[in-house]
Amino acid sequence: MKQALLILSVLGMGIAQTSGAVETTFQPNNTLSHTITNISTSANYGSSRNIYSTNSGAYVSSNDEISQAIDNLSAHAKQKEYQLASLTSRLSYEQRQQQASSVPDRYSAPAIAAANASRVALSSSSGYCARYVRKALQSAGYEFTPNPSAYQYASRGTLAQAGFTKISNNTQPQVGDVVVYDRTSRRPHGHIQIFDGNDWVSDFRQNSISPYSGHHNYTTWRDSKYVDDASDRGIYLAMADK
Repeated sequence: MKQALLILSVLGMGIAQTSGAVETTFQPNNTLSHTITNISTSANYGSSRNIYSTNSGAYVSSNDEISQAIDNLSAHAKQKEYQLASLTSRLSYEQRQQQASSVPDRYSAPAIAAANASRVALSSSSGYCARYVRKALQSAGYEFTPNPSAYQYASRGTLAQAGFTKISNNTQPQVGDVVVYDRTSRRPHGHIQIFDGNDWVSDFRQNSISPYSGHHNYTTWRDSKYVDDASDRGIYLAMADK
């Protein structure tokens, strides 16, 4: 109680003018700790005040000061929100620009490989998908060491060495994209195919992306020159702390 009276005396406030309490506790190191206390004065003595205990003593902040601090924080948050919206808009625009310039034209290596594969595709499978797709890629200028099995073009890093990048299977396919299916016990060589802009082609023209029935694991690859990677262009959704 004496400690509470001392704090109120320091603040220049009479007991009769206030309501509230300051809780005083003793810590193991014999120091005093005071909880936050709200002291409401009568109308004759101004607005309510909040006392915050610190190691160096009590600090008094009026409700008006707290309201002003909240308003300042709100204004700062709105400014950051505007900056984020601006950066998001910029990223979206640059992604559209990049996408427009990342589609292979008819004279590009992906388009040439796809066209050559499409031109020699059979009406049904011959079992030599790796040979057909390998020849199509090489005819377009891609350099790599041939593999005996289709799945090895992904597992041995052959496509990566030839200049391809693995992309999400959910990405909309574009001309020249290559898909490699993993091997299974029933299909020990896996499968490889290329997209010609309309159909998936291997040694034959397929009806869909999968030549199999049921679910099979695969990876999708695209010529790295036509991969839209915002991080490589140095565009980041981050706000500067000013």
